[in-house]
Amino acid sequence: MANRRNFIKKAGLGVAGASVLSCSSTTKVAVEKSEDDYLSASTLKGSSVIEKITLKVKAPLFCPYHSISTPDEKGGGAHYYKSNAFTHNPFTITASGMSGSPIIVDANGTFVGFMTTFGFENSTFSFDGVETLTISVPEGQELFIKETGDGDAAWKAYNREMMKRLNFKPLTRNYPSFWSDVEYCTWVEQKYLSKERQGHFNLLTHDFVKDYLDKIVAYGYPKGKMTLDHGWGQFPDGTINSGFGTWHPDPKKFPDFEKTMGMINEKGFTPGLWIAFPKIHHASCIAKKYPDMLGSWKSSGKVNKATAERWLNPKADIFEYASEVIYRFYKIGVKKFKIDMSYNTKSDMLHIHKELYRAAKAIDPTIEMEFHVPDIFFTKFTDVTRTNDVWLNDKYDWPARVKTHYEVTYKSSPGRGINIDHIGGNDTGAITEAKFLQHLEMYKGKIGYPLVSVLPHHYGKKCVAATGDYLWDYHKGERKFISDFY
Repeated sequence: MANRRNFIKKAGLGVAGASVLSCSSTTKVAVEKSEDDYLSASTLKGSSVIEKITLKVKAPLFCPYHSISTPDEKGGGAHYYKSNAFTHNPFTITASGMSGSPIIVDANGTFVGFMTTFGFENSTFSFDGVETLTISVPEGQELFIKETGDGDAAWKAYNREMMKRLNFKPLTRNYPSFWSDVEYCTWVEQKYLSKERQGHFNLLTHDFVKDYLDKIVAYGYPKGKMTLDHGWGQFPDGTINSGFGTWHPDPKKFPDFEKTMGMINEKGFTPGLWIAFPKIHHASCIAKKYPDMLGSWKSSGKVNKATAERWLNPKADIFEYASEVIYRFYKIGVKKFKIDMSYNTKSDMLHIHKELYRAAKAIDPTIEMEFHVPDIFFTKFTDVTRTNDVWLNDKYDWPARVKTHYEVTYKSSPGRGINIDHIGGNDTGAITEAKFLQHLEMYKGKIGYPLVSVLPHHYGKKCVAATGDYLWDYHKGERKFISDFY
């Protein structure tokens, strides 16, 4: 406990007040003597101490880890800003859409952040809704606190310290050149062309990919990565959910998946593949082969256990599972993997991400691994973090959400690449020429590589031309895609 106080003082960190909550217990067990008089059991005493640090703060509090939103908050990113009372554990909260680092910045720039995952179960932020933030600091946990009034400077200092503690360095120019390329992804184009509910999952075929790339070439856009999104795989029991854990191409859509990857290469693009590793269904190929992979059901809402998918069991042998799947596609030409659906408890997701990343890098360090959890503790186990798509729906303040998603990604994943996700957004029914162009304009000058998903000719010639200008400016420029927020 003294060490924690010394650390806080050493870092020049102001503490408004501190108290200690002692949670101790003594457990007595039966003591038996053996025939030779040795004790076969003993009395055990266990204790734990949770220190309470209190800070005077001003609302709203920016909580980048809090990506859980209600319908009325869905557009503006308001769920990251808290003025009402709350108690959060940023390590066990669900990642939801995209959940950032376990830190808080108040309206005056006061900064506080957790520094270790040790004791994460009892590491919490609690705000009284007025002016007091209480941080529970269990033994083994440490805090980084700065009350200088410059939240960004404090956050950068925190990132620098955490990068040293977690033993990772920023990506440098020795990364493969294709990592910095622009990217194209089939997802929103699938949704645009779908004429029925969930029809987009069945539209992705070899010919779909060929036609998509032919349009990119016809536009005269720069070549880059080409990622096949959700819909390339099999659905064993006919439901979309059964695809989670069945990472085998649908032979009706892709008679020869290696030929499709070869076609992407021949047209001058780098093959990429969407895989939602964190979810698994009981009817999937992997669940039948490795039933230990089946983890918990989602924690909220109604669950039909006969049909719903589950979370991957973080205690199972994920390394072996990931190695098997990733290598299967790597050997036919896939160089980039887009990992999706990391919406479970963050402490579980951290272990899963680590094993997925280790598996890929053991196969080939040049594989690009992309995730959507921009958290300093996840950053070591990722190459690229995406800003995660936004629906350009006028029911919500979508421009604010675009800005917040970018800020959380940029500041929580220092030294790693940023994928500026889905120009035009994800809600094909809401996209217009004006909103497409406004969204694109917001991305100009940002660090990160651009990603085109829906083809811009659907929204007019201006969108085709403006997108091309943006892509070429990036492609011919410095290609700054690595977060320098440290």
